[in-house]
Amino acid sequence: MSVLNVIDTQTVSGSGTSYIVVKTGVLRCLATSASSIQVDGGPAITLVANEALLISCGKSKGAKIAAATDAAAMVVTAEGYSGGGRHTFSVGDYIQTVDGGDTDGFTSDFETAASAGKQVTAVTASTITTNYDSSAASGDYSLSAADATAGTVPLIQRTVKLTAGSANVIVETVQIVGG
Repeated sequence: MSVLNVIDTQTVSGSGTSYIVVKTGVLRCLATSASSIQVDGGPAITLVANEALLISCGKSKGAKIAAATDAAAMVVTAEGYSGGGRHTFSVGDYIQTVDGGDTDGFTSDFETAASAGKQVTAVTASTITTNYDSSAASGDYSLSAADATAGTVPLIQRTVKLTAGSANVIVETVQIVGG
């Protein structure tokens, strides 16, 4: 028997938008009045009143940040991808950046919350260019050996944009357990 493990919950106001970090790729959506939910630029999914619906929001993506520029369009260098590997971010992905415990070097000037709606604007095998303005930082960020050893490494994570129809929609990130 499968069960759902609820990881987090938020409400998207009617005719409003919200962003959520993709953790499992599965969302349970519920509207107490008939409504709809749209993930990123996809089609609006009709929600019948008081009937929860499981929907896919795509795969989670994440990378450790080795460097970031203090620029109007922050460029992130993903750790571990310079030797031929490749991160999985694509142009148009919504993102958030978090300090990962490195609060000394990766200051709030480099952090963008999921709710900010920032996006990837260009990619190479090892870099991710965003539309986040980190120019208020005092200089570029570079991961220190001490933070790498301690495991306090900043992260970039994929988020999705959720747009509700005419009524509020309760959105839960869920994990399907068992089978």
